[in-house]
Amino acid sequence: MKIFITGATGFIGGHFARRMAGNGHEVICGGRSPAKLNSLPKEYNPVRIYLEHKETISRVLKKEHPDIVCHAAALVESNSLENLRRVNVDGTKNVLDACLAFGIKKVIYVSSVAVISGNKEVPLTDDLPYKATNAYGQSKAEAEKVAIAYRKKGLKIAILRPCIVYGEDEPHALHILIKWLKQRTLPIFGEGDNKLQLVSVENVVDVMALCLSREEAYEGTYLIADKEMLSVKELFYCITRAIGAKSPIHVPRIFVELFVKLPVIGRRASFFLKDRTYSIGRIKEKLGYVPRVSTCDGIKKAVLSYGKGR
Repeated sequence: MKIFITGATGFIGGHFARRMAGNGHEVICGGRSPAKLNSLPKEYNPVRIYLEHKETISRVLKKEHPDIVCHAAALVESNSLENLRRVNVDGTKNVLDACLAFGIKKVIYVSSVAVISGNKEVPLTDDLPYKATNAYGQSKAEAEKVAIAYRKKGLKIAILRPCIVYGEDEPHALHILIKWLKQRTLPIFGEGDNKLQLVSVENVVDVMALCLSREEAYEGTYLIADKEMLSVKELFYCITRAIGAKSPIHVPRIFVELFVKLPVIGRRASFFLKDRTYSIGRIKEKLGYVPRVSTCDGIKKAVLSYGKGR
């Protein structure tokens, strides 16, 4: 099978490209950074694209005519909703427009749990209304609506909603968390019993691979998470043991409200004082998803990959 992957030099897209190439599929890896594209093996067929410029995507699809497109590229770190919309919303429309124009029948779209994370239900489920808590989530919600509109135009689009993704080479959060815990600047607040459900990038890629053969993937949306729900305390201790750091400091519950009001540490505290759990019943039932990587094992492997040379 020939697969065109946007964001193939990124975290999720990169892992998917390696898995697909290793499984014998022909991959065409799209990205915007020449340096990152040049670092890919030539057999990965690296091509430079810009989501904002539909002609760069159209050129690839016209030439290669892949069997399926995986749209994993997105702008994550930006405070500008305008920039996020230009890449995440308009860029998604450009990809889907090009797919329609050149007869591509199937698309795997990597969305995010951020599109519904503002809902207060625990656990979050796929049938909740759109409710984002930040500009990134808002842009991804708008992009999902674009994808749903293109389903009505005849495209088969799998809409996947990973929660917080960790793994080797994760570029956004894990290295910061390791740094804070190593420096003991991120304490455990209260009992540390708030629940966190994460997802290994390997489990996300497993689901993306299921989309190659399961028609059920192209209906509705699918939250993706690991099976386990760790407490904040369990997660922090898992990381500190892996890196050989001292145990985190404990802040008694009576002082938690005071810490939340502090400028920097307050933002850190607030994130870890909310249960973040997700229902994966639908994806298990419809796609036969069985989380292969356990959270503790996956976290240890990811953390140790950051330990090299740091």
